[in-house]
Amino acid sequence: MLLGSFGGKGRPLTLALVRIRVLVVSASMGAGHDGAARELVRRLQAEGHDAEMRDFMKAAPARIGDLVRASYELQMRHAAWTYDLTYRLWYLLPFMCPPIGWFMCWLTGRRVLRWANDYDADVVVSTYPLASTVLGQLRRHGRLALPAVNFITDFGVHPLWVHPDIDLNMAVHPRPAFEAATKSGRPAIATGPMVSPGFSVPHDRAEARADLGLRHEDRAVLIVAGSWGVGAVAKTFRAIAAGGRFVPIAVCGRDERLRKRLSQIPGGRALGWRDDMPALMAASDALVENAGGLTSMEALQVGLPIISYKPIAGHGKENTAEMDEAGVSRVAHSTTELFELLDAVTQAGPTRRAMVDAGRDMFVSDPADHVVDLVRNGLSDVTMVGGVVHPAPVPVAAAVAGGRRPQRPSALVARVAAAVAAVPLLWAALTSGVGAVTAYGAGVAHPRGNVGPVAFIGVRLDGPELVDATIQQTLASLHATAVVDRTTALENPVAVQHLASLEVDVEGGGAGPRLDRRGHRVTMTPWDRAQLDVGANASLTQILGQPVKVFVPGRRLNAFDLVATYTSHSRPVVPDQTFQPADVDSSLHVVSHHVYLINGVGATSAQVEDLLQQLSTRLADAHLQGAPLVMLR
Repeated sequence: MLLGSFGGKGRPLTLALVRIRVLVVSASMGAGHDGAARELVRRLQAEGHDAEMRDFMKAAPARIGDLVRASYELQMRHAAWTYDLTYRLWYLLPFMCPPIGWFMCWLTGRRVLRWANDYDADVVVSTYPLASTVLGQLRRHGRLALPAVNFITDFGVHPLWVHPDIDLNMAVHPRPAFEAATKSGRPAIATGPMVSPGFSVPHDRAEARADLGLRHEDRAVLIVAGSWGVGAVAKTFRAIAAGGRFVPIAVCGRDERLRKRLSQIPGGRALGWRDDMPALMAASDALVENAGGLTSMEALQVGLPIISYKPIAGHGKENTAEMDEAGVSRVAHSTTELFELLDAVTQAGPTRRAMVDAGRDMFVSDPADHVVDLVRNGLSDVTMVGGVVHPAPVPVAAAVAGGRRPQRPSALVARVAAAVAAVPLLWAALTSGVGAVTAYGAGVAHPRGNVGPVAFIGVRLDGPELVDATIQQTLASLHATAVVDRTTALENPVAVQHLASLEVDVEGGGAGPRLDRRGHRVTMTPWDRAQLDVGANASLTQILGQPVKVFVPGRRLNAFDLVATYTSHSRPVVPDQTFQPADVDSSLHVVSHHVYLINGVGATSAQVEDLLQQLSTRLADAHLQGAPLVMLR
């Protein structure tokens, strides 16, 4: 280790040994931050240094980090727009970043300092934004005497990624390095991503393709969605498989339900957990992803062209847009554009060659070397290395404050910060939080206690299915509910009335898609959407000549939906399980008193008919009868 100290922004006093001790702080919030941290630790240890990784989510007391991680995953899966709002909030209100940094330091700083002291570290490196903010706060107030390094794993540099008291920023590309230097007023160097060496070792492409059952002429498209499987993986897989020009290969991780669903779709491969990603990439001709995360960095090392499609909220949208601007990947804004880009990058040509070259050019140096140089020689020697962005003499944060260093926020500012920070939490409570509660039956229609051995069946119909005679008769024999949105009902009110004449229960499925004059989907506030969807029941009531009491949303419920249904004296229905006819698991089973919804929108009539027949067989095998949703209370 190093004998001596690194005081403030000075230099090490005495070097007794060349071996250094590095504390790496990451966060178990997806695989990207941890992946970079583990790789940095591995490289440092391989060079003979001591390195250890800690999880920032364990720095807060009372297991707050576990709650934050679980809430974040729930938010990303069921109310992504609230995360997008939270993510954008700091761009709109950058003056709130210092108070948030102060609060996070108050919450976690003591334990982070204990980690550094107990490990006897010579330098602390962060691969997670909030950890970097805390390290910067500790450096600012003189509580951390060690140099602090910030490794930015994203292409997008969120305001919370940088701090004016971090000694050195490292980034995966010159674009985020420039942003980091500009926003923080501290040097930033573009080192390239930290990727496992397994992705730089050539793999036998022919053998890898043979293992996947691929023919020589097949153009294989690898589809990934991060460690949590968040995003429109199934929709992307179906779209590519339906096109018939490419072979989609989806890596579903530990989501076995998703793997089973996708395995029913012909023309593709649905894989579970795999630890041979380098071989999968060697077998593939392109990668389709939605976040610009760790897997994208690995693909850049391999030389696999990247197409971003339906990016996830917040950092996903920003990362993929920045990568597109940098020329290392392309963003497809529609299915048509997706196929055009895949055509261009899955075969030799200037488009593929330019993307591959731009990606490989990112890997210019080893971040581990810069960490070691910072400790051995101080910051001045690091800034002489090529690729360093030198910021303006006056830090951006100091310039905003009139040239003065920002002080610890006053009590009033801290209260304002807490109030503003509470806004996204309130939104999450009204949206994803309510959605989680209603999933357990709170505030929604549920089975009566004396209905007997039945399963409640709803079938969401689009225009062609609404007029299909076979589907109409099957609904009647199953005693199932036809769920129809207002747009579909108004296009063919006679078919809706005919269903009612067959004694089929017809209930509301919302207002239907809201499109502008150009056919683009209209974004609405949650309360307007709730009022419009629940209010659509009035149109069905008028067509049927009898009250429609049930609302079956095609999305997750939120607090505004509950208020709208309460005031309209209707009942919202949350199914226990929703089936997509195009990719349903053939081994589906039904349970007494559960609510099942078949989403026929976008499927063919034949697919819906086939699934209804399967469902009828499963009901008979389980000695159950179908029941309409109107029987729920």
